[in-house]
Amino acid sequence: MEMMKNSQSTFLDTFARVVPFGDFRKKDAAMEIIRSEVRDNIMRRRMLRLLALIPEKKSLYLARKEMNCRDVDKVVETFARINLSPVTLSKRHDVKHLENLYSFFL
Repeated sequence: MEMMKNSQSTFLDTFARVVPFGDFRKKDAAMEIIRSEVRDNIMRRRMLRLLALIPEKKSLYLARKEMNCRDVDKVVETFARINLSPVTLSKRHDVKHLENLYSFFL
């Protein structure tokens, strides 16, 4: 009974670790949004680094690990605050923008 009561929040907490909150965009567009929206130079630099590491490491988890930053959760939270996913869309796809997946859950 207790698991059923908390199942939705447990699922969303786990899902948020795999699929970050925010709209999915091409890497160049995401970089422009970060440069225009984030005023803190250190946070901007960390966000751009995470954005570059994800395609290289092929995983958000491995990119977060590679950053070797204590505040990587704050970096991901800042992405969510500006409604941008650190996971970008491939150059090969014709799609330029995908709406936040969580908007379909709510």
